[in-house]
Amino acid sequence: MSRLILALVIAPQLALAQVPEPAPPLAQIRDEKQLASALSAITNDPAIKVDDPGTRPLAQALMIEGVKQLQAKAYDQALANFLEAYGKFPSPRILLNVASTLRDMGRLADAANTYQRYLLDPNTGSERVGEVKELLLKLDEQLTILTIRVSPKGSEVSIDAGPFIAIGSTLLTRVRPGLHMVRTRYLGQNAEQTVNGFEGEIKDVQAKVDPPAQPPPPDPVKTKPAPPPPERVDGWMITGEYAGTGTGNSRAVLTKNAGRPIAAHIPVFETTDEGNAVVKYEEPVEISSGLLGVVRIDAEGRGFAGGLGLAIARDRFEGDVMILRSNQTGAYLGGRYRFLRGFFRPYLAVGIPAFVFDHTLMDGSSETKLAVGLRAAGGLELKINGHLSVQGDLGYERFWFVEGTRFVDQVWVPTLGVIGRL
Repeated sequence: MSRLILALVIAPQLALAQVPEPAPPLAQIRDEKQLASALSAITNDPAIKVDDPGTRPLAQALMIEGVKQLQAKAYDQALANFLEAYGKFPSPRILLNVASTLRDMGRLADAANTYQRYLLDPNTGSERVGEVKELLLKLDEQLTILTIRVSPKGSEVSIDAGPFIAIGSTLLTRVRPGLHMVRTRYLGQNAEQTVNGFEGEIKDVQAKVDPPAQPPPPDPVKTKPAPPPPERVDGWMITGEYAGTGTGNSRAVLTKNAGRPIAAHIPVFETTDEGNAVVKYEEPVEISSGLLGVVRIDAEGRGFAGGLGLAIARDRFEGDVMILRSNQTGAYLGGRYRFLRGFFRPYLAVGIPAFVFDHTLMDGSSETKLAVGLRAAGGLELKINGHLSVQGDLGYERFWFVEGTRFVDQVWVPTLGVIGRL
Protein backbone atom coordinates (compact mmCIF):
# COMPACT_ATOMS: atom_id res chain seq x y z
CA MET A 1 0.00 0.00 0.00
CA SER A 2 2.84 2.36 0.91
CA ARG A 3 4.50 1.64 -2.44
CA LEU A 4 1.27 2.45 -4.29
CA ILE A 5 0.86 5.75 -2.47
CA LEU A 6 4.49 6.62 -3.15
CA ALA A 7 4.02 6.08 -6.86
CA LEU A 8 0.89 8.21 -6.90
CA VAL A 9 2.70 11.07 -5.19
CA ILE A 10 5.23 11.56 -7.96
CA ALA A 11 4.04 9.89 -11.15
CA PRO A 12 1.82 7.15 -12.50
CA GLN A 13 3.08 3.74 -13.58
CA LEU A 14 6.86 3.92 -13.09
CA ALA A 15 8.97 0.86 -13.76
CA LEU A 16 11.31 -0.18 -10.94
CA ALA A 17 14.30 -0.68 -13.21
CA GLN A 18 17.90 0.48 -13.12
CA VAL A 19 17.70 4.26 -13.20
CA PRO A 20 19.66 5.94 -16.01
CA GLU A 21 21.60 9.01 -15.02
CA PRO A 22 20.12 12.12 -16.60
CA ALA A 23 22.12 13.41 -19.57
CA PRO A 24 25.61 14.61 -18.65
CA PRO A 25 25.56 17.55 -16.22
CA LEU A 26 27.19 20.73 -17.40
CA ALA A 27 30.20 20.12 -15.16
CA GLN A 28 31.11 17.10 -17.29
CA ILE A 29 31.25 19.14 -20.49
CA ARG A 30 34.91 20.01 -20.98
CA ASP A 31 34.66 21.59 -24.42
CA GLU A 32 34.10 25.33 -23.97
CA LYS A 33 32.12 25.74 -27.18
CA GLN A 34 29.84 22.84 -26.29
CA LEU A 35 29.32 24.26 -22.80
CA ALA A 36 28.55 27.72 -24.18
CA SER A 37 26.05 26.18 -26.61
CA ALA A 38 24.32 24.25 -23.81
CA LEU A 39 24.07 27.32 -21.60
CA SER A 40 22.85 29.45 -24.47
CA ALA A 41 20.03 26.97 -25.08
CA ILE A 42 19.01 27.33 -21.42
CA THR A 43 19.15 31.09 -21.06
CA ASN A 44 17.69 31.90 -24.49
CA ASP A 45 14.60 29.79 -23.93
CA PRO A 46 11.75 32.10 -25.07
CA ALA A 47 9.32 30.33 -22.73
CA ILE A 48 11.02 32.06 -19.77
CA LYS A 49 9.92 35.68 -19.74
CA VAL A 50 12.22 38.39 -18.40
CA ASP A 51 11.69 42.13 -18.13
CA ASP A 52 15.36 43.05 -18.61
CA PRO A 53 17.21 41.60 -21.65
CA GLY A 54 20.42 41.72 -19.61
CA THR A 55 19.04 39.04 -17.31
CA ARG A 56 19.72 36.28 -19.81
CA PRO A 57 23.49 36.83 -20.26
CA LEU A 58 23.82 37.48 -16.51
CA ALA A 59 22.22 34.12 -15.74
CA GLN A 60 24.50 32.51 -18.31
CA ALA A 61 27.60 34.06 -16.71
CA LEU A 62 26.45 32.86 -13.29
CA MET A 63 26.06 29.35 -14.68
CA ILE A 64 29.48 29.42 -16.34
CA GLU A 65 31.07 30.35 -13.04
CA GLY A 66 28.97 27.72 -11.26
CA VAL A 67 30.25 25.03 -13.62
CA LYS A 68 33.82 26.21 -13.04
CA GLN A 69 33.34 25.96 -9.27
CA LEU A 70 31.71 22.56 -9.61
CA GLN A 71 34.64 21.25 -11.63
CA ALA A 72 36.89 22.44 -8.80
CA LYS A 73 34.60 20.56 -6.34
CA ALA A 74 33.65 23.85 -4.62
CA TYR A 75 30.09 22.59 -4.22
CA ASP A 76 28.75 25.31 -1.92
CA GLN A 77 29.90 28.08 -4.25
CA ALA A 78 28.63 26.23 -7.33
CA LEU A 79 25.25 25.77 -5.69
CA ALA A 80 25.15 29.45 -4.71
CA ASN A 81 25.74 30.42 -8.34
CA PHE A 82 23.14 28.03 -9.72
CA LEU A 83 20.54 29.22 -7.22
CA GLU A 84 21.28 32.86 -8.06
CA ALA A 85 20.93 32.10 -11.77
CA TYR A 86 17.61 30.33 -11.16
CA GLY A 87 16.34 33.19 -9.01
CA LYS A 88 16.97 35.62 -11.87
CA PHE A 89 16.04 33.30 -14.71
CA PRO A 90 13.73 30.50 -13.47
CA SER A 91 14.33 27.95 -16.18
CA PRO A 92 13.51 24.36 -15.15
CA ARG A 93 16.69 23.25 -16.92
CA ILE A 94 18.73 25.08 -14.30
CA LEU A 95 16.94 22.99 -11.67
CA LEU A 96 18.55 19.87 -13.12
CA ASN A 97 21.99 21.32 -12.36
CA VAL A 98 20.86 22.40 -8.90
CA ALA A 99 19.61 18.87 -8.21
CA SER A 100 22.77 17.25 -9.56
CA THR A 101 24.93 19.49 -7.36
CA LEU A 102 22.81 18.70 -4.29
CA ARG A 103 23.24 14.99 -4.95
CA ASP A 104 27.01 15.45 -5.14
CA MET A 105 26.82 17.24 -1.77
CA GLY A 106 24.87 14.34 -0.26
CA ARG A 107 21.71 16.43 0.24
CA LEU A 108 19.38 13.83 -1.25
CA ALA A 109 16.14 15.25 0.16
CA ASP A 110 16.83 18.69 -1.33
CA ALA A 111 17.83 17.05 -4.62
CA ALA A 112 14.57 15.08 -4.69
CA ASN A 113 12.50 18.18 -3.92
CA THR A 114 14.33 19.96 -6.74
CA TYR A 115 13.51 17.16 -9.19
CA GLN A 116 9.89 17.37 -8.04
CA ARG A 117 9.91 21.12 -8.70
CA TYR A 118 11.28 20.39 -12.18
CA LEU A 119 8.45 17.97 -12.90
CA LEU A 120 5.81 20.44 -11.69
CA ASP A 121 7.15 23.38 -13.69
CA PRO A 122 4.77 24.17 -16.61
CA ASN A 123 7.77 25.10 -18.79
CA THR A 124 9.38 21.67 -18.43
CA GLY A 125 9.71 19.86 -21.75
CA SER A 126 8.90 16.19 -22.20
CA GLU A 127 12.38 15.04 -23.24
CA ARG A 128 13.73 14.54 -19.70
CA VAL A 129 10.57 13.86 -17.72
CA GLY A 130 10.73 10.05 -17.86
CA GLU A 131 14.27 9.67 -16.57
CA VAL A 132 13.78 12.32 -13.88
CA LYS A 133 10.67 10.52 -12.63
CA GLU A 134 12.60 7.26 -12.36
CA LEU A 135 15.47 8.99 -10.59
CA LEU A 136 13.05 10.65 -8.17
CA LEU A 137 11.43 7.33 -7.35
CA LYS A 138 14.82 5.84 -6.49
CA LEU A 139 15.67 8.81 -4.29
CA ASP A 140 12.33 8.57 -2.50
CA GLU A 141 13.20 5.04 -1.42
CA GLN A 142 15.94 6.60 0.74
CA LEU A 143 13.87 9.50 2.10
CA THR A 144 10.81 10.34 4.14
CA ILE A 145 7.93 12.11 2.42
CA LEU A 146 6.13 14.41 4.83
CA THR A 147 2.54 15.43 4.18
CA ILE A 148 1.79 18.16 6.73
CA ARG A 149 -1.88 19.07 7.06
CA VAL A 150 -2.49 22.37 8.82
CA SER A 151 -5.41 23.50 10.91
CA PRO A 152 -6.70 26.18 10.77
CA LYS A 153 -6.17 26.92 7.09
CA GLY A 154 -3.57 29.60 6.48
CA SER A 155 -1.35 28.43 9.35
CA GLU A 156 2.38 28.89 8.90
CA VAL A 157 4.79 25.96 9.11
CA SER A 158 8.57 25.83 9.67
CA ILE A 159 10.68 22.67 9.33
CA ASP A 160 14.08 22.37 11.03
CA ALA A 161 14.44 26.10 11.75
CA GLY A 162 13.56 27.07 8.20
CA PRO A 163 11.30 29.99 7.25
CA PHE A 164 7.62 29.98 8.18
CA ILE A 165 5.47 29.30 5.12
CA ALA A 166 1.74 29.99 4.94
CA ILE A 167 -0.19 26.85 3.97
CA GLY A 168 -3.76 26.69 2.74
CA SER A 169 -4.21 23.03 3.54
CA THR A 170 -1.20 20.78 2.86
CA LEU A 171 2.59 20.98 2.69
CA LEU A 172 4.38 18.12 0.90
CA THR A 173 8.12 17.84 1.12
CA ARG A 174 10.90 15.28 1.39
CA VAL A 175 13.29 15.13 4.34
CA ARG A 176 16.17 12.90 5.31
CA PRO A 177 15.24 9.97 7.56
CA GLY A 178 15.46 10.80 11.26
CA LEU A 179 14.13 13.39 13.67
CA HIS A 180 12.75 16.73 12.51
CA MET A 181 11.20 19.69 14.28
CA VAL A 182 7.93 21.00 12.85
CA ARG A 183 6.72 24.36 14.18
CA THR A 184 3.29 25.82 13.46
CA ARG A 185 1.87 29.27 14.18
CA TYR A 186 -1.41 31.04 13.59
CA LEU A 187 -2.41 34.55 14.74
CA GLY A 188 0.21 34.61 17.47
CA GLN A 189 -0.49 31.07 18.70
CA ASN A 190 2.35 28.52 18.39
CA ALA A 191 2.82 24.77 18.50
CA GLU A 192 5.69 22.42 17.78
CA GLN A 193 6.22 18.70 17.44
CA THR A 194 9.03 16.27 16.73
CA VAL A 195 8.59 14.00 13.73
CA ASN A 196 10.57 10.81 13.21
CA GLY A 197 10.72 9.45 9.66
CA PHE A 198 12.17 6.31 8.14
CA GLU A 199 13.53 5.45 4.69
CA GLY A 200 10.76 5.07 2.14
CA GLU A 201 8.08 6.20 4.59
CA ILE A 202 5.19 8.47 3.66
CA LYS A 203 4.23 10.20 6.88
CA ASP A 204 1.13 12.26 7.57
CA VAL A 205 1.59 15.02 10.14
CA GLN A 206 -1.28 16.95 11.66
CA ALA A 207 -0.09 20.49 12.43
CA LYS A 208 -2.82 22.02 14.53
CA VAL A 209 -2.86 25.32 16.39
CA ASP A 210 -5.71 26.43 18.58
CA PRO A 211 -6.83 29.81 17.28
CA PRO A 212 -6.87 32.64 19.81
CA ALA A 213 -10.13 33.24 21.66
CA GLN A 214 -9.98 36.88 20.65
CA PRO A 215 -8.54 37.38 17.14
CA PRO A 216 -6.28 40.44 16.88
CA PRO A 217 -7.78 43.50 15.21
CA PRO A 218 -6.94 44.01 11.53
CA ASP A 219 -3.79 45.97 10.78
CA PRO A 220 -4.86 49.49 9.75
CA VAL A 221 -1.69 49.93 7.70
CA LYS A 222 -2.71 47.17 5.32
CA THR A 223 -5.21 48.52 2.84
CA LYS A 224 -5.82 45.13 1.26
CA PRO A 225 -6.09 41.73 2.90
CA ALA A 226 -3.30 39.34 1.98
CA PRO A 227 -4.25 36.81 -0.71
CA PRO A 228 -4.98 33.36 0.67
CA PRO A 229 -2.04 30.92 0.51
CA PRO A 230 -2.20 28.04 -1.98
CA GLU A 231 -4.02 24.95 -0.80
CA ARG A 232 -1.02 22.70 -1.53
CA VAL A 233 2.58 23.82 -1.19
CA ASP A 234 5.48 21.69 -2.43
CA GLY A 235 8.39 22.48 -0.16
CA TRP A 236 11.67 23.28 -1.91
CA MET A 237 14.77 24.14 0.11
CA ILE A 238 12.75 25.23 3.13
CA THR A 239 14.95 23.97 5.97
CA GLY A 240 17.38 26.06 8.00
CA GLU A 241 20.24 25.25 5.62
CA TYR A 242 18.97 27.87 3.16
CA ALA A 243 18.03 31.53 3.18
CA GLY A 244 14.77 32.65 1.62
CA THR A 245 11.10 33.01 2.32
CA GLY A 246 10.39 29.40 1.35
CA THR A 247 8.23 30.58 -1.56
CA GLY A 248 9.09 31.97 -4.98
CA ASN A 249 12.30 31.20 -6.87
CA SER A 250 14.97 32.84 -4.70
CA ARG A 251 17.10 30.70 -2.39
CA ALA A 252 20.61 31.04 -1.00
CA VAL A 253 22.82 28.34 0.49
CA LEU A 254 24.13 29.08 3.99
CA THR A 255 27.63 28.49 5.29
CA LYS A 256 27.87 25.55 7.66
CA ASN A 257 29.80 27.38 10.36
CA ALA A 258 28.37 30.91 10.52
CA GLY A 259 25.00 30.44 8.85
CA ARG A 260 25.51 33.34 6.46
CA PRO A 261 24.34 33.26 2.83
CA ILE A 262 27.11 32.40 0.38
CA ALA A 263 27.19 35.17 -2.21
CA ALA A 264 27.13 34.11 -5.83
CA HIS A 265 30.29 34.99 -7.71
CA ILE A 266 29.55 37.00 -10.84
CA PRO A 267 32.50 36.83 -13.23
CA VAL A 268 33.44 39.67 -15.54
CA PHE A 269 31.72 39.03 -18.84
CA GLU A 270 30.79 40.64 -22.12
CA THR A 271 27.49 40.29 -23.95
CA THR A 272 27.58 39.36 -27.63
CA ASP A 273 25.18 40.69 -30.26
CA GLU A 274 23.26 37.43 -29.93
CA GLY A 275 22.73 38.08 -26.21
CA ASN A 276 25.17 35.46 -24.93
CA ALA A 277 27.70 35.94 -22.16
CA VAL A 278 31.41 35.60 -22.89
CA VAL A 279 33.52 35.12 -19.77
CA LYS A 280 37.25 35.46 -20.23
CA TYR A 281 39.19 33.88 -17.40
CA GLU A 282 42.85 34.68 -17.04
CA GLU A 283 45.10 31.75 -17.66
CA PRO A 284 46.39 30.38 -14.35
CA VAL A 285 49.87 31.57 -13.55
CA GLU A 286 52.21 28.62 -13.53
CA ILE A 287 55.87 29.21 -12.77
CA SER A 288 57.96 26.51 -14.38
CA SER A 289 61.42 25.28 -13.46
CA GLY A 290 64.51 26.28 -15.40
CA LEU A 291 68.19 27.22 -15.44
CA LEU A 292 69.42 29.86 -13.00
CA GLY A 293 72.43 32.11 -13.43
CA VAL A 294 73.49 34.64 -10.78
CA VAL A 295 76.22 37.11 -9.97
CA ARG A 296 77.11 37.48 -6.28
CA ILE A 297 78.67 40.80 -5.35
CA ASP A 298 80.65 41.43 -2.18
CA ALA A 299 79.05 44.49 -0.60
CA GLU A 300 82.49 45.70 0.56
CA GLY A 301 83.96 45.56 -2.94
CA ARG A 302 86.22 42.55 -2.42
CA GLY A 303 85.06 40.79 -5.57
CA PHE A 304 82.22 38.77 -6.98
CA ALA A 305 81.28 35.21 -7.80
CA GLY A 306 79.26 33.69 -10.60
CA GLY A 307 76.75 30.92 -10.11
CA LEU A 308 74.98 28.47 -12.40
CA GLY A 309 72.38 25.91 -11.47
CA LEU A 310 68.75 24.82 -11.43
CA ALA A 311 65.62 26.57 -10.17
CA ILE A 312 62.99 23.94 -9.31
CA ALA A 313 59.59 25.66 -9.05
CA ARG A 314 56.48 24.42 -7.21
CA ASP A 315 53.85 27.15 -7.36
CA ARG A 316 55.03 29.94 -5.00
CA PHE A 317 57.95 27.89 -3.70
CA GLU A 318 61.22 27.38 -5.51
CA GLY A 319 64.36 25.45 -4.70
CA ASP A 320 67.76 26.61 -6.02
CA VAL A 321 70.83 24.44 -6.51
CA MET A 322 73.98 26.16 -7.86
CA ILE A 323 77.68 25.80 -8.35
CA LEU A 324 79.52 29.03 -7.40
CA ARG A 325 82.87 30.11 -8.84
CA SER A 326 85.21 33.02 -8.14
CA ASN A 327 88.77 32.63 -6.91
CA GLN A 328 87.14 29.96 -4.78
CA THR A 329 84.74 27.16 -5.66
CA GLY A 330 81.48 26.80 -3.82
CA ALA A 331 77.90 25.62 -3.92
CA TYR A 332 74.53 26.91 -2.82
CA LEU A 333 71.41 25.07 -1.75
CA GLY A 334 68.36 27.13 -0.88
CA GLY A 335 64.72 27.97 -1.35
CA ARG A 336 62.47 30.97 -1.73
CA TYR A 337 58.82 31.86 -1.31
CA ARG A 338 57.12 34.29 -3.68
CA PHE A 339 54.32 36.46 -2.32
CA LEU A 340 52.99 37.25 -5.82
CA ARG A 341 53.09 35.39 -9.11
CA GLY A 342 52.46 38.15 -11.65
CA PHE A 343 54.97 40.52 -13.23
CA PHE A 344 56.27 41.58 -9.80
CA ARG A 345 57.29 38.64 -7.63
CA PRO A 346 58.67 39.76 -4.28
CA TYR A 347 60.23 36.91 -2.33
CA LEU A 348 62.07 35.84 0.80
CA ALA A 349 64.90 33.34 0.52
CA VAL A 350 66.99 31.21 2.82
CA GLY A 351 69.88 28.96 1.89
CA ILE A 352 73.19 27.37 2.70
CA PRO A 353 76.25 28.67 0.83
CA ALA A 354 79.50 26.73 1.10
CA PHE A 355 83.01 27.52 -0.21
CA VAL A 356 86.21 25.50 -0.45
CA PHE A 357 89.34 27.61 0.06
CA ASP A 358 93.06 27.25 0.78
CA HIS A 359 94.36 28.43 4.14
CA THR A 360 98.10 29.16 4.58
CA LEU A 361 99.57 27.92 7.84
CA MET A 362 102.39 29.51 9.90
CA ASP A 363 104.99 27.21 8.42
CA GLY A 364 104.09 28.25 4.89
CA SER A 365 102.17 25.13 4.04
CA SER A 366 98.47 25.23 3.14
CA GLU A 367 95.40 23.23 3.89
CA THR A 368 91.99 23.02 2.23
CA LYS A 369 89.11 24.20 4.35
CA LEU A 370 85.34 24.26 3.94
CA ALA A 371 83.32 27.32 4.98
CA VAL A 372 79.62 26.62 5.50
CA GLY A 373 77.18 29.46 6.02
CA LEU A 374 73.58 30.46 6.34
CA ARG A 375 71.98 33.06 4.09
CA ALA A 376 68.75 35.07 4.53
CA ALA A 377 67.65 37.45 1.80
CA GLY A 378 64.77 39.50 0.46
CA GLY A 379 64.38 40.40 -3.19
CA LEU A 380 62.27 40.89 -6.25
CA GLU A 381 61.85 38.79 -9.38
CA LEU A 382 60.50 40.45 -12.55
CA LYS A 383 58.75 38.31 -15.14
CA ILE A 384 59.90 39.20 -18.64
CA ASN A 385 57.80 36.51 -20.32
CA GLY A 386 56.80 32.93 -19.70
CA HIS A 387 60.36 31.71 -20.23
CA LEU A 388 62.56 34.45 -18.81
CA SER A 389 62.75 36.42 -15.59
CA VAL A 390 65.34 38.54 -13.79
CA GLN A 391 65.88 38.92 -10.09
CA GLY A 392 67.83 40.84 -7.52
CA ASP A 393 68.10 40.58 -3.76
CA LEU A 394 70.14 41.57 -0.74
CA GLY A 395 71.21 38.87 1.65
CA TYR A 396 73.10 38.51 4.89
CA GLU A 397 75.47 35.55 5.17
CA ARG A 398 77.10 34.09 8.28
CA PHE A 399 79.89 31.49 7.88
CA TRP A 400 81.35 29.00 10.32
CA PHE A 401 84.64 27.03 10.45
CA VAL A 402 86.65 30.04 9.32
CA GLU A 403 88.26 31.13 12.61
CA GLY A 404 91.86 32.12 12.19
CA THR A 405 91.61 32.41 8.40
CA ARG A 406 91.25 35.30 6.01
CA PHE A 407 87.76 34.14 5.05
CA VAL A 408 85.21 36.74 6.20
CA ASP A 409 82.67 35.15 8.51
CA GLN A 410 79.90 37.78 8.13
CA VAL A 411 79.06 39.61 4.92
CA TRP A 412 76.25 41.37 3.05
CA VAL A 413 75.92 39.92 -0.45
CA PRO A 414 73.66 41.41 -3.15
CA THR A 415 72.90 39.09 -6.06
CA LEU A 416 71.62 39.65 -9.57
CA GLY A 417 70.26 36.74 -11.54
CA VAL A 418 68.57 35.53 -14.68
CA ILE A 419 66.28 32.48 -14.86
CA GLY A 420 65.51 30.82 -18.15
CA ARG A 421 62.35 28.79 -17.60
CA LEU A 422 61.05 25.81 -19.55
